[in-house]
Amino acid sequence: MSGVAPAPGAGPAAGTDPPIRPEWPLSILIDGCLATGAYLAAYWIRFQRDLFAAFLPGAWSTLPFVVAGQLGGLAAASVYSARGNGAWLLRVTAGIVLGTAGSMAAIATLHGFEGISRSAFVADALLMSILAIGWRGISLLRMRAHARGEPHAFRAANIDLVDRAAEMTTIRAVVLSLYRYRELLKNLVLKDIKLKYRGSVFGFLWSLANPLLMMIVYTIAFTYILRVRSEGFVFALMLGLLSWTFFASSAAMSTGAIVDNSGLLKSVLFPRAILPIGTVLFNLAQYVLTISVFLPLMMAWYRVPPSPAIAAFPLFLGLQVTFTIGVALMLASATAFFRDVRHLLEVALAVLFWTTPIVYELHQVPERLRLLILLSPMSSFVVAYQQIFFYRAWPDGTVWFIAAAHAAGAFLIGALLFLPFEDRFTEQL
Repeated sequence: MSGVAPAPGAGPAAGTDPPIRPEWPLSILIDGCLATGAYLAAYWIRFQRDLFAAFLPGAWSTLPFVVAGQLGGLAAASVYSARGNGAWLLRVTAGIVLGTAGSMAAIATLHGFEGISRSAFVADALLMSILAIGWRGISLLRMRAHARGEPHAFRAANIDLVDRAAEMTTIRAVVLSLYRYRELLKNLVLKDIKLKYRGSVFGFLWSLANPLLMMIVYTIAFTYILRVRSEGFVFALMLGLLSWTFFASSAAMSTGAIVDNSGLLKSVLFPRAILPIGTVLFNLAQYVLTISVFLPLMMAWYRVPPSPAIAAFPLFLGLQVTFTIGVALMLASATAFFRDVRHLLEVALAVLFWTTPIVYELHQVPERLRLLILLSPMSSFVVAYQQIFFYRAWPDGTVWFIAAAHAAGAFLIGALLFLPFEDRFTEQL
């Protein structure tokens, strides 16, 4: 629904996208710089400061293999081809993964892995994927906005006719639009809260029952059956379990954010991203209320006084909310086209739970696998909360870096998946 008709010749034909990249020499140069930075950053987050210097020569000696492999993988995936714009996000990811695997094979054959970290390759592929998708996604959204003739979509906010299609062409425009519809977002969250507790005698107390029951079950299983005698185990378990519940509940609810609101989508014009974001904010309210009850009790029971590090909690909570919103946007848009996503998510959450240090602590993981566990989507947030509240320490730089990378990457990828298909959701309902 557009309030104004495009002028003849003002943009590309309907249904076509502008190129998502500058000329290929500049694209290769940008990717080469990003690949270099991602590989060195992967070694930095893999090792402590005293070990980083020892492994740095190995990183430098293998850097050309990795950069060449990733650039070759991107080229093989037709990322630099003029005909490679379709499914570009999948092409970029596949090219980087294949390129990294190829470089590992070449290093194993020609160099060997002595003095080289295998797990750093996983971190490198993750970081490079985020960076490569990021700069291409931002370029794509800007080009789409200019192709529509509205590089600054909200300059037209004060005139009578507003092109609604142009408002949703950039992430900035979407954020501003969400602010304009903040009353709708607030009402959706309040509606979900009221519906959940409507007719309930105990109300919010039921939200405390599930984490309390799970905590009792895990405590009995690990403390009295498996004989885990770690001091403060229940406290660390509670910190991880509550943050995990916030994420898992948001992810599960977001799969129905679009498909379960067909009537609203077909009758009212508003930014569709409000629906999955609303599910995240609803679960955030639940999480904040729950932790405000459990956290003081557990700190008093284990005699853990507050420390200055508690100031980092709002920052990590903001990063987790950003990360969860990105995941919610991905799942909501994917479920609109593929209903099987709901069933696949159940399996994925089960796997992710055990790759997140909730029922065990990160230092209990073998050193060679520690980085792989920390790279699990929720691990950096759980570890940060445990360091802040239980160990009364500021989170490590590695934890900060990975949490920020996950948050930025998930939000950007979620927006890039959601925005192009926003106008097609009603066709799938």
